[in-house]
Amino acid sequence: MAETTTTTHISTSSRLSVRATNDLIRREIAPMNRLSKMYADLQGAGQVSFGHGGNQTEWRPTLMARSIRPGAGNPSGVAFNQVTTEKVCQLPWRTYDLGEHTTKMEKLATQGDAGYFGSILKIVKQLAKDFMRDYGPKLYLDGNATATNKDVHGLESWFGDTGALITNSVFVNPSDTYGGISTALGVTGSWTAESGNGWPTGVGDVEYHSFSPFIVDYNATGLGGSNNNWTNQWERAINRATTFQMVLQGITPNSCYISGTLLAQAKDSLESKQRFTTTADSNLVKLGHRTLMYDGIEVVTEYGIPQAVGYLLYWPELELRVMADQLIEMEEDYDIRTGQRLYKLDTYQNLVCSSPAYQGKLVGDVTAAGT
Repeated sequence: MAETTTTTHISTSSRLSVRATNDLIRREIAPMNRLSKMYADLQGAGQVSFGHGGNQTEWRPTLMARSIRPGAGNPSGVAFNQVTTEKVCQLPWRTYDLGEHTTKMEKLATQGDAGYFGSILKIVKQLAKDFMRDYGPKLYLDGNATATNKDVHGLESWFGDTGALITNSVFVNPSDTYGGISTALGVTGSWTAESGNGWPTGVGDVEYHSFSPFIVDYNATGLGGSNNNWTNQWERAINRATTFQMVLQGITPNSCYISGTLLAQAKDSLESKQRFTTTADSNLVKLGHRTLMYDGIEVVTEYGIPQAVGYLLYWPELELRVMADQLIEMEEDYDIRTGQRLYKLDTYQNLVCSSPAYQGKLVGDVTAAGT
């Protein structure tokens, strides 16, 4: 009896699978990091995490510290207190989407797998690029503000202030609510400033400022520049902020994200000094960006940073949390009524700051002065 030979033919798919398309998007948005320096920095610092669940995201910052007390000798009576040092912060997830469609005519006009799939690949690449280009500036928005209360809780979400300086200080009085907790100074605890100076000089309880950001007014007369404006006082403003970030929080900012106009004016002020240096090695440099260094802090500018402000950022206390397994996912469907094939890109995520006390801001809108 003759041997029966069975030949199996590989059948080609009629369209790209969603999984294959999502793999393509993952590869495509990797080089798109250079469209958003802040996202690239977060990712490079290992501060973008995936696979989060729940109806909202939450974390528990430490807002209070236990205090030791001097002993009375031997024997000594010890107080066994129950101290709650943490509070729960919560933020809703925020989502963005982008849609596109192709028509049946497009499919027929590009007949053949190579032509049709080539058209789809081109659309996916363009969508991913446009998505990331528009997403990057969102990371600076105030997710609590009326006009942007559906957007991501970007940097401005915890930097609100009273519009006035702290008495005898160049620091602005913080006043915001982030994650359900007030960023104001002195919600609990007490503080005694140095004679003739205001907070953050002096000593006091950790809880007095444990959720309050460092906001310096670069126009403040207390900085002592020859003229009270950015051009003459930006170095003093940065030095003042970073000094007290170190004194009170024990950290030095990794990056100074600054508006283009302020950076240009800072560079102009140093024409005879040349104190900016080119960054030799950083996550952004590896991605092809040219950045500068000042006093060990990487100085960065990009589109989307609000006018006339700068941010002194400490990456280990910032985290972009994403619900899916990648920042952008794609879904695909077919509308039989119109012959359209539908493509939707979306993301479900939010930016989390463990405590605003680790972050700083440079502003000039409190004390009026020229630039």
